[in-house]
Amino acid sequence: MRRPMLFIAVCFFTGLLTGHYIPISPVLFGIGLVITLLVGYGLSRVRDASIFHTVVAGLCIISSGAFWYAIRTQVVSAHDLRRFCNQTTPLTIYGTMIRDPDLRSRYTLVMVETDSIQIDDSSLPTPVTGLMLIRLQQGIDPGAYGDHIRVTGGLRSPQPARNPGGFDAWTYYTSRSVYGLMSIRSTGDYILVGRRSSPTIYTALIRPVKNSITHSIEATLRGPSAALLKGILLGQRQQLPDELLNTFSMIGLTHILAVSGLHVGLITLIMITLFFILRIPRSAAAAATICVLILYAWITNMTSSVIRASIMAGLFLIGQRLDRQTDSINILATAALIILIIWPSALFDLGFQLSFIATLAIIAGYPKLKALLPGRLARSQTWWARWLRDGLLVSLAAQLGTAPVLAATFYQISWVASVANLFIGPLVFLTTTLGVLTAITGPICLEIAYLFSAANALVLHGMIYLSTQFSSLPSALLPIAAPSHPVMAGYYVITLLFLWTPSAYKWKHIRSGLTGGVVILLCWHLYSAPRPLEMTILDVGQGDAIFIVCPNGKKILIDGGNRTPSYDAGAQIIVPFLRSKGYHHIDIMIISHPHTDHYGGLISVLNSVTVGEIITSGRTSTSNAYKTWRDAIIQHEIRYRAVTSGDTLRGLGRVRGVILNPTRFMVEQEERIDTNDASVVTRLTYGTFSTLFTGDIEQGSEEAILNNHLDIKSTIIKAPHHGSATSSSPLFISAVDPEAVVISVGIRNKFRHPSRQVLGRYRQLGTSVYRTDAGGAITIRSDGSTWQIEPFVTLVSAWFLPRSWRVFT
Repeated sequence: MRRPMLFIAVCFFTGLLTGHYIPISPVLFGIGLVITLLVGYGLSRVRDASIFHTVVAGLCIISSGAFWYAIRTQVVSAHDLRRFCNQTTPLTIYGTMIRDPDLRSRYTLVMVETDSIQIDDSSLPTPVTGLMLIRLQQGIDPGAYGDHIRVTGGLRSPQPARNPGGFDAWTYYTSRSVYGLMSIRSTGDYILVGRRSSPTIYTALIRPVKNSITHSIEATLRGPSAALLKGILLGQRQQLPDELLNTFSMIGLTHILAVSGLHVGLITLIMITLFFILRIPRSAAAAATICVLILYAWITNMTSSVIRASIMAGLFLIGQRLDRQTDSINILATAALIILIIWPSALFDLGFQLSFIATLAIIAGYPKLKALLPGRLARSQTWWARWLRDGLLVSLAAQLGTAPVLAATFYQISWVASVANLFIGPLVFLTTTLGVLTAITGPICLEIAYLFSAANALVLHGMIYLSTQFSSLPSALLPIAAPSHPVMAGYYVITLLFLWTPSAYKWKHIRSGLTGGVVILLCWHLYSAPRPLEMTILDVGQGDAIFIVCPNGKKILIDGGNRTPSYDAGAQIIVPFLRSKGYHHIDIMIISHPHTDHYGGLISVLNSVTVGEIITSGRTSTSNAYKTWRDAIIQHEIRYRAVTSGDTLRGLGRVRGVILNPTRFMVEQEERIDTNDASVVTRLTYGTFSTLFTGDIEQGSEEAILNNHLDIKSTIIKAPHHGSATSSSPLFISAVDPEAVVISVGIRNKFRHPSRQVLGRYRQLGTSVYRTDAGGAITIRSDGSTWQIEPFVTLVSAWFLPRSWRVFT
């Protein structure tokens, strides 16, 4: 086998994915592994075929990967931190700070290795293990690396994404082995109980080197230049201006500011060149370079991309000294395997994925792209041709390889990345070289370091200028909908077929046929199925936000959640949802009533997408938030109208939208009618399917709707007023007679919504109950006759919720 490590790595990846998506007991995976080994051994005694042995070996490795992933993620000891998360009472936890505090503008992040926990004041501390991340309010002294701390507060586990396009905190933190989060606002809840006295490798070597590099940069550079160099060399982005961060993001070069394989490669090249100039023997130079890379990995917090590049560089150097032929893909697979054996959850870390995909794309894709060029340009060895050709093709290969992952994560692609990298890439090499020289000479002679930094300042200013110019190009950052799993799979299958170069004429025809078949399947997946009516009740906490897409493509948004100084449902939930779907225009925006938990987040929505028409009940508010909302409508020149019972929604194709509330009497007697009761109530019908959206109406409005003898029988109802006891009266819900009810409510909300009485009423009717606090966003699809309803948070991933909530009845 030409690349055995690639085969082993791919099988092990498959096993990890199997363990992740099929969360069964590790015992079952272990039994499967044993059975595979026994069957393979038995059949190998009667059959002697290399392909058979390969298949058995592959199955064994897959079973091993699934077994190992299940062991590492499902087996939780009695003292594991995860067992104490999400309790209703505060906990007192003792632990040791294992990293320097991460100082931000408004808060500080502290990583702690826990050692004991105290449930209450009357109990004794018991042992506990696991990492927790503490968020300290500004002004609280975090201490330093190695300090022993005592912290008291509510311990919660990271939550998975609760809405399409939302941030998956569970995957983000658990891929870093962090299972507990805590926020501290009082100095009395965070106490330093002792400082580490014995030296460690971090305090004796790593931190002094890191501080020395930081001091040398800050002593010789100022302003954005110093912040940019610290970002490039050390991955420290806290002091970078937001404008500069956005600039690099728009041109697709944020990887320059996150220490990656690029930096490790440059460090390796610089050190080898320096040792060559100093005439150090090659073996000693290789060993010293590997030591420098290990130190650099520690300094930059051991990110997966740095570990990957350091392992690859070390294996290359060792292979050269042993006069062994090295294969880049085999070495890349070895690096991935080492990381995943130690850290299985890293497979779902975005940095790990981008690092390995980009590297593989460059190694495998660059020669193929080069072969597509005209012969003269492909063979030219002039400096300008090599700079233009190699720079563009390497960047293009990496961009093509990572495009689906970037689109699925950030919902945008930079088309200028390859061109910008052509000019900024050489400057990164120069600034890294000068930065390393500054770091080396700074502790010895600061005057010499000033000379290197003076030259570096010109390079850094050039980088900032070029990045600003490229980001100003029209549509430098293209918004794109998150590709589905079949689309991503099809993209990579086509990519692999492009990289496959069979020698036999027959196999070339087979490759062409396979490529055509995958393209046809993708087109069928994207365009064959008729578009249904799709409604998504987003989880915006204690509030409402419902997004509707009609079969003719018209889009409706009903309400927009809350907005407070620390939370904006529009910016944090609705806009990411719209971006993930590729929606940039809303045809109709309905505000049920002027309470901030229903319109607060819409201000951010107005600033992010275009809106055709806004519909309200006609009610207003004297609050500053409502004034800001009205000013935004005027600023964007959006058509605005108030509706009453009997009005209709136009332009929805086969979907019929009718307004059932407020009545004209409610509009005329505004001072006598509560704002909740004047909520806009909308009924949508599509064929035999119907949905009733009720805002925050109370029992009085429910009786008014019944007295008007309106057709309110609906397949699904959005529960009035978040399921409060003052709504969902028995007569009203009996008239609606829904098959399912969706309750939009916040987790552990202070109003204790939904009411147990209301839940009992719906269940007595045989109505299925779906709640956003338990299921996250609830998506409903209908073709006009049949319908399906799907919570975004599955039962498997909702284990962190209280047990009584993990049921959809």
